[in-house]
Amino acid sequence: MLRDDYGNQENLSPLRSMEHSFRAYVKRRRAEEGRRMSGNGLPDYAFAADYEYRKKLDAIPHFYSVAKKICATYASRTLQEVNLAGLLVGPDQYPEVYQMGCDCARILGIGIPNIYIVNDQTLNAYTIGTDDIEPLIVIHSGLYERVTPGELRCVIGHECGHIHNQHGVYNMLKQLMVAAGTSAAGLVSAQLMRLMTKGAEFLLNAWSRAAEVTCDRAGMICCERVEDAYSVNAKLLYGAAIGDRSSVNLEALKKQLEMQKETLVRLEELMMDHPASVRRIMAEMEFAECEIFYRWRPELREAGQTARSREETDERCRRYVDVVRGRK
Repeated sequence: MLRDDYGNQENLSPLRSMEHSFRAYVKRRRAEEGRRMSGNGLPDYAFAADYEYRKKLDAIPHFYSVAKKICATYASRTLQEVNLAGLLVGPDQYPEVYQMGCDCARILGIGIPNIYIVNDQTLNAYTIGTDDIEPLIVIHSGLYERVTPGELRCVIGHECGHIHNQHGVYNMLKQLMVAAGTSAAGLVSAQLMRLMTKGAEFLLNAWSRAAEVTCDRAGMICCERVEDAYSVNAKLLYGAAIGDRSSVNLEALKKQLEMQKETLVRLEELMMDHPASVRRIMAEMEFAECEIFYRWRPELREAGQTARSREETDERCRRYVDVVRGRK
């Protein structure tokens, strides 16, 4: 049984309900346009570099329109594949996970996402969706087994952040560039294609790293404790055995990041589409002192606590996330 936008149960297949709920979501989004949005049309918590890199990508002729068409086909196919092989959570199927999705959607003001758990032992979760296809969140069983309920809520909030910030097509752009460089017929043509797409690939990776900072902020806005946001990123570093409840020393992580900044090995991150987990945690700690965070979660603000502006917070985050800057 599924529920419509008013909480009524319906005897509909998952795929039929997705189409219906997404139309309702689009209608609500348009009606609430401008609410908690910044001047660039993105949520006010979005990392400034996320927007800046998107503007550069949009300047590439026809890049976005072509990727959007391909992404719609890819997203539709993936939806069918995940629905075939994964477990769709709902009020009567892993209801605690479904409720987390409902809570995160309510906080951010988006439609309730369709969440699947799939059998994969890697610590990963991802979102697929476009402007025209209902968003889909996939959680790997390996991640689900190794995080606490609070950490899982942060993960779902993070993925909802991708939906809220309309990252779907840009993620597809990144995959298209990688595919273009690796699937060209013949060794010579493949190397030529890689050279032709290398600049765009660097730009897409830089955007993707910035987008992850944006979505980490969404996860924090949705979480019950900001410490859960730090710990779930730490677990991406060491894996975390099932049932492990050890805590990570954040001061020691700061020292680890300083060691990382001292070497040229850090430049390998230029080809990574996610910031190193240590960088993400430091950026989260900066956002925990930002006035925007407390606009969304005023109940978490302590009496007399001061907060930094979004502009200052973004600049401090750049110092951690920007690979080329190196040391402060």
